[in-house]
Amino acid sequence: MIFDGEIVSADSRQVYRGLDIGTGKVTIDEQRAVPHHLIDVVRPGDDFSVADFQKLAFDAIDDIIKRGKLPVIVGGTALYAYAVIDNYQLTNTPQDRELRKKLATKTLPELQAMVPPDALNQDDYQNPRRLIRAIEKLEAGSPLRSGKKPPQYATLILGIDVPRAELYKKINQRVDARIQQGMIEEVERLQQNGVRDEWLINLGLEYQWITEYLQGTWAKDEMTERLKGAIHAFARRQMTWFGRDERMVWVRNAGEAHCAAREFLKKKAA
Repeated sequence: MIFDGEIVSADSRQVYRGLDIGTGKVTIDEQRAVPHHLIDVVRPGDDFSVADFQKLAFDAIDDIIKRGKLPVIVGGTALYAYAVIDNYQLTNTPQDRELRKKLATKTLPELQAMVPPDALNQDDYQNPRRLIRAIEKLEAGSPLRSGKKPPQYATLILGIDVPRAELYKKINQRVDARIQQGMIEEVERLQQNGVRDEWLINLGLEYQWITEYLQGTWAKDEMTERLKGAIHAFARRQMTWFGRDERMVWVRNAGEAHCAAREFLKKKAA
């Protein structure tokens, strides 16, 4: 890497082993070229919270800095990235397995009715797994919204400015390519290894739509088109989230990103 850095993945699904094609996980060879952290740290089907991620991310970043390298947070899941950037004060409410078992039988609208509409962002409000976690916190009397502590690190936040039509085209091509690479077979392997359909569906996007296809809910072509549309909608919500952050520096290519990073590091060293 040009800045002698190491990557900290902020993708909520790349933390799971075996979720490779569907998450666009970097290959072993790519990880040898540039060290990556927080990839393949937990088994599929296990619980992994934002608080878990934040702790591991802080540990990884501190280690990278201690060795004189530059930590680069990449991805993926905005909530995970901002939990580190803005040092969210997260509540580590214990899991209530009996409550979770009961809630797992409820439909998405039933779960949504149990959580105030303004308590979660729109992505989380459409995600049964996040809704169940919110209900668990409500039952325990824990706050749903996180406070913030002073940031632990000086950060430069870069976003790639891609015209919407081009972004949609890239998404469509990526979905087609991943299906060719064996994304459907990857989900089948996860099922054969004992990962529950409910857990896969709760991951959303690729894993949700492919699991539903394998259950017979959709024909393959219909599933593919619906998946592309769902990722388009997800990308729009992500752009809205990032667009509200006045700290965001939008770049169009690698050259602009390098210039912004060099300027940031120069000021930081002064």
